[in-house]
Amino acid sequence: MMETVMRLAADDVARSLRGSWHLMTRGTEALSELDLSRDGFWRSYLAFALMLPATIAMLAAARLIAGLPNSAGLFTAPTLVMAVVGALCLAILAVPTLLIALRPALAQAPRFTSFVIAWNWAGIVSASLMAVPAAVFAVGWSTPTLALVQSAFFAAIVLRLRYCVARAAFGPEGPAIALPLIIASVVLDYGVIRLFGLF
Repeated sequence: MMETVMRLAADDVARSLRGSWHLMTRGTEALSELDLSRDGFWRSYLAFALMLPATIAMLAAARLIAGLPNSAGLFTAPTLVMAVVGALCLAILAVPTLLIALRPALAQAPRFTSFVIAWNWAGIVSASLMAVPAAVFAVGWSTPTLALVQSAFFAAIVLRLRYCVARAAFGPEGPAIALPLIIASVVLDYGVIRLFGLF
């Protein structure tokens, strides 16, 4: 029984990650690949645990930037660990929180629920994308300058994904909402980085 549950959970994760990525090519149709139920809403938050590999890669890069050798162990600076974890989670949570603060009635809208589910899964994909240049830098295969250029390339993909999530989830209002939301997400990302003193 447990094996069946684990297999179903893995299938759900794979389908949700694939669905969030497909939002860039299939638009609203890709929402059908996500579990948009109440249970799916809460599972999209539990799925934050899937960011562990990305967290490790970004932590390793952050340690090097801070002048801390990774040979001493990744978790020897607890404050930095909490900063990286906090920044990754807050970067996903910030935009939905801002929308609720600006328009509290959105909390009751089905489209907003769909947006949050898609946004959360896309956030996991985004963290994984941004972890690629971080990992390459952490293992010494790129210089800080090259890592910055690579990060900018992956960041462009992340912004495109965010735009497509908003456009698909909000239906007819999507195009009008998506661009301001992306601008807000960039500002919030910068604020999160500054808040936690990273990079």
